Amino acid sequence: MTVDTGLGHGRTRRGAGVTLRLASVAAGVAVAALLVADFRLTGSAGQQVLAVALMATFVSAGMWATSSLTALLMRPSLRQARELLAEEPDLRGSDREFFAPVRRLMFLGVLRTLVDLLVLPTVYPLALWAGVRICGAAGLSAHLAGLWPVVVSGLLVAAVAGTVGTFFALFRRRTSHAAARSLAAVLLNAAGLALAALVLDGVRLDSAPGWRQALALCAVASLFMLPRITLSLPVPGIASIVLVAFHCLVLWLICAAFAFVDPQLHAEGFWPLAGAAAIMWAAEWPARLAVRRAQGAAAQPAPVLPDPFPPDHGFPSGPLY
Repeated sequence: MTVDTGLGHGRTRRGAGVTLRLASVAAGVAVAALLVADFRLTGSAGQQVLAVALMATFVSAGMWATSSLTALLMRPSLRQARELLAEEPDLRGSDREFFAPVRRLMFLGVLRTLVDLLVLPTVYPLALWAGVRICGAAGLSAHLAGLWPVVVSGLLVAAVAGTVGTFFALFRRRTSHAAARSLAAVLLNAAGLALAALVLDGVRLDSAPGWRQALALCAVASLFMLPRITLSLPVPGIASIVLVAFHCLVLWLICAAFAFVDPQLHAEGFWPLAGAAAIMWAAEWPARLAVRRAQGAAAQPAPVLPDPFPPDHGFPSGPLY
């Protein structure tokens, strides 16, 4: 007689997660090789697939090493802050000592956010560049030259890998609804940019086959989802103006990055750029509304159980009973 401990299923789930992450990064590498002008894969189809898999492995390993090192360095401070927070506070102490654990946790959270932001333009491009060099040493034809093409390729890998990973999350019961909302936001942003290119004179994509233009629009929308901020202000309309301005800045940076991409995205002048950002912001509004509704539903308190004794039961009632 054997006992099923569930360890095998845990290993299977971890293996499936690693495989899906590798597949997501491989999709990002393939899209970057298709779009970035100075990133080329040559040779037979089998050699190209092998090169993409090898580069995806290096990028995934670089991300895993970075996250593990960050967690290892921050673990002692995080543990100490949690221990201080769990201790009985000294009511006779100063306010500075009383709020010290909270300040430390907030500082660690901000530090982790800054590290995550630095990972995008540094670790992804460096790991991809190393993967290209290893492919060349292994006899696989992969070419990626220039600082900015490397940076843009790394950002595309990160953005597309996140979108493909979200697509894979559709098939998990726990994450299907959140993944559907995120994918809807990406598709709505791509549709908004396509609409802006149709109705605005200064916004356009270079001529290319239809599938290539659609891929470029989805890549722009995926990049657009990387720096996400939410803002709530007491004055109506001010938050929307600030968010549209932020989207305008992000779209301007993406247009600058797409100088190394074929087809290129052009936004000539401030008003066409602001108009495109406003159209994309308006097109994404249904997805943001769905996210807010989901957050509101999750924040609702649990229903109060009915009192087994009616008010005239005659027994003492109050918070201590």
